Amino acid sequence: MSFLNASTEVKTTTILKPHITKTQLLALLHNPSAMLSLNPIIKSHTALPASSSTVFFSRVAPENKPPATGPEVTIPVYAIVESSTPETAEGGGTWRGGWAKKFIPEEIHYETSMQPTSDGMVTITHAPMGVHSVTKWKVKDRKEGEGLVLEKTGKVTSNRMLMGFIKTTIQGSYEKLANDFVVELERMVEEERVKKEEAKQEEVKEEKVPVNVEGNEVKVEAVA
Repeated sequence: MSFLNASTEVKTTTILKPHITKTQLLALLHNPSAMLSLNPIIKSHTALPASSSTVFFSRVAPENKPPATGPEVTIPVYAIVESSTPETAEGGGTWRGGWAKKFIPEEIHYETSMQPTSDGMVTITHAPMGVHSVTKWKVKDRKEGEGLVLEKTGKVTSNRMLMGFIKTTIQGSYEKLANDFVVELERMVEEERVKKEEAKQEEVKEEKVPVNVEGNEVKVEAVA
């Protein structure tokens, strides 16, 4: 690492409710569009051609590269447009605060990848001004019946001039995203539960409709 650069690491640990399964958790973690939409300062995200993956990962440290190579395991890369305007930057988890916002444009364009793993996800970002980040989401089991734990660890590297601002906001940013993730996860799980309950009730209704041997619905009338 260049002596002009510095890095910082953060970690959040979130205990999930016992009724949430690993399958449900991974379904959200492995949904790039849903994950990117959780960040309030991201204005848009666009999937880039598969060829962009090779170029993107050529700038990634070996330990963070995909575990295999080839078109069948190409990791999608997204072009991100992020807002740095005061109404979105303040409290939005961005590192662009203080005097930094005076020389940074209202929109930031950068690339990010979202690599699914068997127990979570790895997000890598190449941002302007030499800011690079690697965020690892990992699902861990607690004791039987106590549910799951979601660990989120991140390492951000930038030039030393920006590191002071990054350190003042990154922990809050990671905690907010972890909390927003849980809110969305619980919403998704509840929606899934409601749909299953409605389908079950519909099946019960169908079973109660009497039919004759020809498969036609029978009209049942009360006899005086």
